[in-house]
Amino acid sequence: MKNVTESITHWELLKIEKPARYLGGEVNQAEIKASPDLRVCLVFPDLYELGMSNLAIKIFYETLNSHPQIMAERAFSPWPDFEDLLRKKDLPLYSLETGTPLHDFDAILITFPYEMTFTNILNLLDLGKIALKWRDRSSGPLVIGGGPSASNPLPMAMFMDAILIGDGEEAIVEICETLIKAKKAGTDRSTTRSELSQIQGLWVPEFAAPVKRRVFKGFASSTPPIRPILANVQAIHERAPLEIFRGCMQGCRFCISGYFYRPKRERPVESLIEYAKQLLQNTGEEALGLLSLSTSDYSQLNELITAIDKQKLYPEQKVSIPSMRMNESTLQLLDSTPHIQKGGLTFAPEAGTQKLRNVINKNITEDDIISVMQATNGSDYRTVKLYFMMGLPFETDEDIEGIVALVHRLEAIGRTCRPRKQISLSLSGFVPKPFTPFQWSAQADMAELRRKRLIVTRGLERSNCKISWREEFLCLLESVFSRGDEKVGELILKAWQLGCRFDGWGEYFSREKWEQAFAETKIDSAQYLRERQIAETLPWDFIDFQTPRAYLEKEYQLAAEAAQEANNESAS
Repeated sequence: MKNVTESITHWELLKIEKPARYLGGEVNQAEIKASPDLRVCLVFPDLYELGMSNLAIKIFYETLNSHPQIMAERAFSPWPDFEDLLRKKDLPLYSLETGTPLHDFDAILITFPYEMTFTNILNLLDLGKIALKWRDRSSGPLVIGGGPSASNPLPMAMFMDAILIGDGEEAIVEICETLIKAKKAGTDRSTTRSELSQIQGLWVPEFAAPVKRRVFKGFASSTPPIRPILANVQAIHERAPLEIFRGCMQGCRFCISGYFYRPKRERPVESLIEYAKQLLQNTGEEALGLLSLSTSDYSQLNELITAIDKQKLYPEQKVSIPSMRMNESTLQLLDSTPHIQKGGLTFAPEAGTQKLRNVINKNITEDDIISVMQATNGSDYRTVKLYFMMGLPFETDEDIEGIVALVHRLEAIGRTCRPRKQISLSLSGFVPKPFTPFQWSAQADMAELRRKRLIVTRGLERSNCKISWREEFLCLLESVFSRGDEKVGELILKAWQLGCRFDGWGEYFSREKWEQAFAETKIDSAQYLRERQIAETLPWDFIDFQTPRAYLEKEYQLAAEAAQEANNESAS
């Protein structure tokens, strides 16, 4: 097979920003197998630096390359300058390991990390010289997607031969072994897709049969990636990642991740200690990142950190805990050892009043928030970043004004602390997600989100708080993608044809092109933002997410009752 990189000169690479993104040959790269039975390319639809920090890519890379019959390689979205070079020279996008064009693989396995990468997925297929729609592919690789943003697979259905719903560790091996058998038997594409549809969790648009979310029940006893590839350029997260548990039982009513990764499954402390040692030995990284949806929820976190601290391989070794809850036990943990990275604290109160936190089932109280801020006095932490949502179900202006009041209160505490604390605030519009209790809720339109944002920004005009926010049009797009049907695929295709890509990057996002795409496809975004009736059939109801619909309905009702109770109390 042709190595595409041989057609690109050193002089051409020197004109490209960070050419090391496209060279491969990194430390810990898998050994090239001479004649594997199946060649697959793991594709991440965003920049190399982000993809090299993605845990799913690391898991699948080690899992598949440990299989004697499979060779897994990687490809990432090229930055526009390198895309221009490939198109100018009429070269296909290629894998980093061997420079093989994407169209020469047996299968392309694409991670869906977040909705704003959907146009990048189309761009990757086009650059790889693969037909965009599965119906138009008579030959070449099968294209299979999966990830949290594939929970509702309908918007991307026309582009994928199959889409995995749920955990991928076991499923990806079953997929590849099915493809090996089909390849050896010379099975045609439709029959191969039919065989793939028998794998639990794998939805095949051609047959459109109901599907059940895949759960990796063997997570606790599984081995995490312990020999990850070291990026050629600085990745977005410079740490050796160790997933200590998966899942969450907090039950926040807005959170798709909490439902996507259920149930909670913990790896044993003894195993994690050994994995940590191997990770640091194999990477030479100074920071070990303990990963989960909320690391402070790990039942034996103190024991784990103490043990890791005792066996540190380097004097400067640190432990990074990127996800924590806002309670005092978290501060006690962070101050228990000097070897935890202490750049800043990040928390997500999500709502400005206790009433609304009760409605969304965010299990922290006002006292918790204040106590944590007070407990930072005397600690090394200098910055506190807070995440809030606007447009939540049953929200009133009083709740938005509560964000302002809470930030003012926390700032006052921060001014009395030593060292003094800097607060930063991140605002985003609430997006109702399928398979959560708020899947029936309306999304606030752009004008309403902007009005709410201005209440916060004007209320904090004299504050030293640093404020950032997500553009309202992006929130609209995410809602359309999240709750969309097959028609949304035409919108995504049209937007890509108009030049949309890297929609999560401010310098490349074009609201004008997306508005043109809506106009040309005659798709009304309001149809996807509207409130749904409980009795209404939802586009994604054919998926068994392993959370009963009756449970989600009950949680939605409990949220409404909590809001009504709060309103009655304020009225009296």
